Amino acid sequence: MGRIVNLILLAAMVVGVAVTYDMKHKAELAAERVATLQHKIVKEKNEIVLLKAEWSMLTQPARLQATIEQYADHFQLQPFSPDQIGTIDEIPLKPAPFDQKTVEKLARVASEAPMPVR
Repeated sequence: MGRIVNLILLAAMVVGVAVTYDMKHKAELAAERVATLQHKIVKEKNEIVLLKAEWSMLTQPARLQATIEQYADHFQLQPFSPDQIGTIDEIPLKPAPFDQKTVEKLARVASEAPMPVR
């Protein structure tokens, strides 16, 4: 009876060692993945900082004015004039939606219309 108990305990110990090793291996893989992702995040943040700095440089008014003057023939831009400013009254109103009767009438007219021959 003692040998059977010893064999069962030995088998449990071997299974425990295998499970522990597997868990350790999976934890190491997860830690490597976390480190890789953190490295990528830092790299992307640095790239964002660099792109923001580049965007700031590219959108400086003096640089834009020099670019406009250099390519004036290509862009064909004209100076802004005050008569280009519109008023609120000049904005067209949004058309009113159709009521149900109008929709039904349009549907009836469309269904009665002859189909064009192609």
